[in-house]
Amino acid sequence: MEATVLDVETTPSAAPKNYTSRPGALIWCFRKSRDLWKSKYQDLKATVKGYKNRIADLTKSREQWRVKAEQAGERLSALEAEVAGLRAELVAQELKKKRTREASC
Repeated sequence: MEATVLDVETTPSAAPKNYTSRPGALIWCFRKSRDLWKSKYQDLKATVKGYKNRIADLTKSREQWRVKAEQAGERLSALEAEVAGLRAELVAQELKKKRTREASC
């Protein structure tokens, strides 16, 4: 590690860049640049969070509707079975009435 430190010290470094603008103007420009990219990424972060919340809400809603649809399908099956049983019972009663009429005639 010492060898690298010595190499760096003995190597002639490039001359530092001297700015010709006033420090106040540079500070203003750098601050404006920083504020713009900071604002841009804060807006993007908020947008992403909004999308994630929207996705979570839609997923939850879709799951609730799926459960309701399954329950409605089960209820429909039960009611169709009940209707079929009542129709069979009605047919049986009508046949019984016909037989009793024919027997009495």
